[in-house]
Amino acid sequence: MKNILKISLGLCLVLTTFSCKEFLKEEVYTQYDPNVFLKDKTGVDALLTGAYARSRIIAYDSRNYTFMFNEFNTDVSFESGGGLERQAVPFIQFVWPVNESLLNGFWNKMYQAIASANTVLDVAGQLESLDEETVSLVKGEARFIRASSYYFLLNLWGPTPIIEVPSGASPDEIEAIGKSTPRPSAQEFVDYVVADLEFAAESLPVEEELVGRASKGAALGVLTKLYMHQKNWEKAAETAKKLIDLNHYALYADYTKLFSVDGESNMEFIYRAPCIAQSGYQNNYMAHAFPPNYPIQSNWVNYGAQFRTYTAFYKTFDEADERRKLFVTDYVDLNGSEVELVEDGSGKALDNVRSFKYVPDPNAVGENNGNDIPYIRYADILLCRAEALNEMNGPNAESIDLINQIQERAGLPDKSLADFGSKESLRDFLLAERAREFYSEGLRREDLIRHGKFISGGRERGWDAKDYQVLYPIPQQQLDANPNLEQNSGY
Repeated sequence: MKNILKISLGLCLVLTTFSCKEFLKEEVYTQYDPNVFLKDKTGVDALLTGAYARSRIIAYDSRNYTFMFNEFNTDVSFESGGGLERQAVPFIQFVWPVNESLLNGFWNKMYQAIASANTVLDVAGQLESLDEETVSLVKGEARFIRASSYYFLLNLWGPTPIIEVPSGASPDEIEAIGKSTPRPSAQEFVDYVVADLEFAAESLPVEEELVGRASKGAALGVLTKLYMHQKNWEKAAETAKKLIDLNHYALYADYTKLFSVDGESNMEFIYRAPCIAQSGYQNNYMAHAFPPNYPIQSNWVNYGAQFRTYTAFYKTFDEADERRKLFVTDYVDLNGSEVELVEDGSGKALDNVRSFKYVPDPNAVGENNGNDIPYIRYADILLCRAEALNEMNGPNAESIDLINQIQERAGLPDKSLADFGSKESLRDFLLAERAREFYSEGLRREDLIRHGKFISGGRERGWDAKDYQVLYPIPQQQLDANPNLEQNSGY
């Protein structure tokens, strides 16, 4: 197995980092001939495993993408304390620099995943000993990994370079491509990603063969999100319906257990990152969510960095809402003192409520929790279709029915069509409802941008947010490496 991994790593390394001046050369000591080994399904699976690993947004990558980039600059939550505060403040206050190291790291991570996927596709194109259906499946997985990575890039930066490497290209040729490829037009970028996702949806099975592996539903889910990002309401509604009509997914009955280790065997997570309580493969959210001096198990850890929820957001929940139960609003600390997190005695907001959405793993090891991290849930698809139908037709019975599936799971009374007198009123409800459903999942920034309220929300919280900050700056490190890259407007 170590030899297999060496082959996989050796092939992927030449494609992973476009900003390097020279590519590392690794002499592979192995009894296998890569030219022979990679014509077998086992060898290609090893490459796919590497591509999946590079595409996983877990551990600190999840902390950065989900919270630093996509929630701390919204009306849901923010961070204070610990060494992380220095990096969090620019995102909270809309003053991020063009050379921000976390953004540059995420850019590199996604392009490493894309490079690995391209390697798999190159090898798959040369397979002669496997049947066409198997080759198509391999290509479908690789194209899904590539497309989903491009989607995450789009969410942060808009269209980014589409890197395609000719078969048999030398390391120098690959490096030259990475250093010279310009950004495509928005339409070119979207068409490219759509083609990958449509191919994946046709090629992949409905069943998730292994947890976190690409499936037909995952491809349709990312495609739905892409169309929502583009405000292509007709295609978003159509694609969401295709996913719903698979009749494979369902809302998990108990929202309070959905994100726990015990709730992982659910049919709501359409595409997820599987996590285990081991460094490098973990969900480390809870170590940042415990309030000071909170009574924790001896195998857990409480960091100085504090992920805090705004009081105003917490108060948008109905008291009967099941989703509200995953917040800690007060506790008795280790000194026996009662600590209030919502408001002080005078009614002043403390903005210190804590989201325990990822219910602490009883068997965690320090920061390492085993809770899986969902990228796309069935609830998201239901609300995407409801929103798209409203944008097309205004308030309608199907949108209300879709919303009521979410309401009922939350323990709330059904909505009626009469509750919404205009497209705008239903639109506003959906935006607020998405916040209540998807807090701590990194969807709030993209939802606010789509509704035109991201920048105005930042200003309402007192920050000098600029209109162009709906996109992050292309990292300066990438601009220095590729003179053909064009910076986003305003930076």
